[in-house]
Parts: sequence; structure tokens; C-alpha cells
Amino acid sequence: MRKFILKTLLFAALLLVALSLTDRHLPYYWGNEGLVSKMNKVIADEYVYNTYFVGSSRMYRHIQPSLFDSLNNGKTRSFNLSYSGTKPPETYHFLKHFIEECTDNTKYIFLELSVISDLAEVNRNTLRAKYCLDFPTYKTAFMSCLQNKRYEAAWNYTISYLSRVWKMGMLESIWKFDGKTHYPQALGPRGDGFYGLEQEMADAGRADSTFIKRLDNFFADTTTLTKRYEKTIKEYKKNKSFRPATPANVAQIQGLIQQAERKGIHLILVLKPRNPGLLSLYNALPDNNKIDMCDPVKYPEFYLAKYTFDVGHFNGEGAELFTRALVDEFQQFSNKNR
Repeated sequence: MRKFILKTLLFAALLLVALSLTDRHLPYYWGNEGLVSKMNKVIADEYVYNTYFVGSSRMYRHIQPSLFDSLNNGKTRSFNLSYSGTKPPETYHFLKHFIEECTDNTKYIFLELSVISDLAEVNRNTLRAKYCLDFPTYKTAFMSCLQNKRYEAAWNYTISYLSRVWKMGMLESIWKFDGKTHYPQALGPRGDGFYGLEQEMADAGRADSTFIKRLDNFFADTTTLTKRYEKTIKEYKKNKSFRPATPANVAQIQGLIQQAERKGIHLILVLKPRNPGLLSLYNALPDNNKIDMCDPVKYPEFYLAKYTFDVGHFNGEGAELFTRALVDEFQQFSNKNR
């Protein structure tokens, strides 16, 4: 019996080693189709950009690199590396590797500030959820969820991590990955990584009714935006959010800031509008590494329906308004941190 147990353990150990080698040849962003498309462009351009934007659709759909660069009078050459649903811990995994790849040309990386995403049971076995969960990334996600009592999410991250370790449901995707750009929409019409929702809806036409439904649903009841505005107003009056900053999340961000500094890169956390619950996390970060674009008193226009596509996203006019405001904040920020 003892020999059988030892042989079983040895077999399991060898199998685990073999499985760990199956995805070693893949790029660190391989499970995110949007990032694959965007990184292919960055690599083809030989990392020529000196400014990058990293985050979810709230950055992907809102920040226009061409406008940003023109308003900065050519001092920046930027690329939007954000993509739908790309949030912590995935963004932390991505940045940890991306920073090390950046050339001396890279000066700024704007990162959307966010908490560790909730991981629902229905999503915990998806490729997108687990491809990025190496142990340090998993540990940050697990501890952050524990620290703010999201026990179900902590459990789901654990299941997802173990599933990744044993490559459960991943081998076919690993073998089929060819590294090619299969989602050119992620690059946008200008090839700079920005694609506004309104523009994509126009390009899709009636072939895709999803965009039309999102627009119609919002304007059928715009009070959803009003409620977010009121909730954010309350947070700023209290100078703290309903969701406390977790030590694990703060430590992860500070680690990325330090890593970027060692490469001569200034990492800037962006607190986006229409997303209450992040003010305490924002307040826990260094002043010279953050920009507040959420303040409803300073930016009441960001909470107006006329600049809205859906409750979380701007339309084309709103995206331009946001990009211009970000440039103003960035220029003031740069002057203070010279």
C-alpha cells in the first residue's frame, strides 16, 4: 500500500511538472483575445510608444490616443492597451510582465484603478478567468477577497487557480493558440487601440443589435446614472468609500509602482467616473501616482445623460470630453512632478 501511494504521488508530481510546461512558450497575455491583437501591434511597432493606457472598457472605449497626443503637442506617442473586461487581477498579471518588456522609450503607463474583481461561480472555469492566475496573482486576489469578506469570490479564485495548475479545460486552447490577430476590432479604426461604442455600433449596423439594446435600455431609465452620481457625491463628502481598501490590493499596486520606477516609467492610477466604491483605495496611494477623474463636483458633466452610451460608458462626445479632461489633468500632474 505504501509503495502504491508513493508511486501515485510520484506520478502526480511528474504530471504536474509536465502540465506546467505546456503553456511556458505562450505569451503572458495569451488568454485575452483583445490583448493578443493589441500586443501584436505594439510588438510589430517595436514598442515605439512612450505612453500606454491599461484597463477595462472604461479605458478602451474612452481614451483617444490621437487626441491625447495632439493636445500634448507631440510630447506623447500613446497606445490604448485596454480591453473589455480587463480588470484586476488580470491587469496586475499583465503589467508585471509588460513593464519588464518596455523599452527605455516608455515614460508613462496609465492604469485604471480598480478593486479585485468578483469572480462568479459561472466564470471560474473560463479560460479568461484562469490563464493569468500564477501563484502571486492568485495570492493577491485571494487575500484581497478575504480581507473584505468576499468569501465566495476567494473560493472561486482558488478553484480557478487549481484548475489552471492542472490545466483543466485548457489544453485544447493551448495547442490551438497561434498568436495571430483574430480580433482586429480591438485595435479600432485608427489602429491605436481605441474604439468608441457609438462608432462600433455604427460600423456594425443592424447586424449586431447588442449595441442598440444597450443604448435603448439606458435612455429608457436614466435614473441609474443619477443614482451613481448621488452615491459618488456621498463618498466624496465622507472622503471614503463604502468599500475599504484592502492591504493586499494596495501592496500589489505599490509593488507595480516601484517596479515601474526601476525601469524609469511613471505609473499613474486613474480613478474613473461613474464607478463608486474606490475612493478609499485611491486615498491609500501616493499622490504622485494618481489622477482623480471621478470627482462629481469637479466633473459634473461626466454624469450627464447627453454624454452617455450606457450607465458605465460615454458616447463619442463623452469620450472626447473625457480625453480632453485627462490631458488637462496630466499636464498639471506633469508640471507638479517635474
